[in-house]
Amino acid sequence: MGVACATRPPTPTPTSTPTSTSTSTSTPTPIPAPIPIPPPHPLPTPFTPTRAQLATVERHLAALTLEQKVAQLVVAYPPGGEGPVEQGGVILLGKMLKDPAALRERLAGLQRRSAVPLLVTVDLEGGDLNRFRAVPTLSALPSARDMGGEGAWEAEAWGRRAGLDLAALGIHVSLGPVLDLADRGFMAETGRSLGTDAVQVARLARAFSRGLASAGVLPVGKHYPGYGPVAGSSDHALLVVDRSPQEIARHQAAFVAAADVLAGVMMANVGFEAYGGVPAILSPELVARAHLSGFLAVTDDLAVPTLRAATGGDPAELWRRAFLAGNDLLLTTTPLGWPGTPDPRHVLCELVRAHPDLRSRLDESVRRVLILKIRAKLLD
Repeated sequence: MGVACATRPPTPTPTSTPTSTSTSTSTPTPIPAPIPIPPPHPLPTPFTPTRAQLATVERHLAALTLEQKVAQLVVAYPPGGEGPVEQGGVILLGKMLKDPAALRERLAGLQRRSAVPLLVTVDLEGGDLNRFRAVPTLSALPSARDMGGEGAWEAEAWGRRAGLDLAALGIHVSLGPVLDLADRGFMAETGRSLGTDAVQVARLARAFSRGLASAGVLPVGKHYPGYGPVAGSSDHALLVVDRSPQEIARHQAAFVAAADVLAGVMMANVGFEAYGGVPAILSPELVARAHLSGFLAVTDDLAVPTLRAATGGDPAELWRRAFLAGNDLLLTTTPLGWPGTPDPRHVLCELVRAHPDLRSRLDESVRRVLILKIRAKLLD
């Protein structure tokens, strides 16, 4: 299937209609026609799996070994070679995005090698952070800051265009939109924030997400519970913010308001003093809050070296704590088995074998992942 091609949908332009006949000799003043708006959408209803879908999940879950269950939680760089692919999903990065035809072929090959279909994910952001400049119809995708100056109609149109292109490439999950509220700091300076008002940000994020979903791509909002106006990048330093629980809840509200269209949330690598001073990905309470809103919880990149400062420099402990915090998908941008790094599948299998009571905890996340794969039409 070729990549969908389209041009940026123009903002509707008002037209003029003549006024009614007047006895005055002066020229009538044109009255602008109303700007057309999209038809109303149904009231928000969070996704609820059917009985048949739940039965499918249980059937697949019962057929998985411990090793296969653990593998379902891991999203990593696409593996090379020709052997079986034993991970839950892949994240696409760098040069592989420069050749759409080669990428489609590579993804098809990976799916053939995987016993359980893979979730294919990608970071989707516009502007200077656009990873899809090689795809003509996505090269002009605006930054969140620019989209924040447009309306919901335009945001939804951009989401649908992006979704059609991603689906044509074989991608199921968009790690985006960004719902971080910021008028300063790293998110604002890089153009990644839609704005500062939770209601407006949620409205635009929901519209963009509806567009993605209409094309069959599942949106994951980030970075829960809200990066906020923090100076600096969590990729380069372990950031711990002194933000009150009430202010954290205000930022979190943007995600909650979009819960009906988001398939999940990516947890932030930022820490909050109010929740133990550890990165959100390692906070059981914050992950539990995400689950209470109906979200599947995805970690941000566990390959970021600065995160190890939160676990005494032990990368294996980072994976253990991310799992114990309740995250459902554990993401790394490095290949599994990368030299000098532990294989997280081995780390987690050893943990569960040593603590059999964790098997039910593991099954909870595997169920959420399998439901996500059903939503992506990967399982039936």
